[in-house]
Amino acid sequence: MLELEKAEDVKELALRINEETNMGIDLNKIVFLRSKNSKTTAIARTLTLPPQWRYVLGDNVLYIIEVVSEKYDKLECSDKVFVITHELMHIPRTMKGLRNHNYKGFKQIRKISKELAKVLC
Repeated sequence: MLELEKAEDVKELALRINEETNMGIDLNKIVFLRSKNSKTTAIARTLTLPPQWRYVLGDNVLYIIEVVSEKYDKLECSDKVFVITHELMHIPRTMKGLRNHNYKGFKQIRKISKELAKVLC
């Protein structure tokens, strides 16, 4: 059975990445979750809340970044930086929709996360 909990450590890492890279993302509109027993093959994923949920919950939360505990938690710090940088890259500054992997910034994630890891790890 899927288990979910808030992931404050992931939120803190995202905050530091957002600050260091000047991404300009409003992290207050993102909920960071850690899942256990997820069926996904992903290490992490970024989800946007559908309009119906935003109507019910208000516009305070627009996105969810979920890390899969069994995969994410055993990563080295530098790999966690890469994963969270990647997930944040999906969210545009306008916070409307999700960017796909064709976004030009994705080509630079390895370089960016390597530099970030020197500062954050």
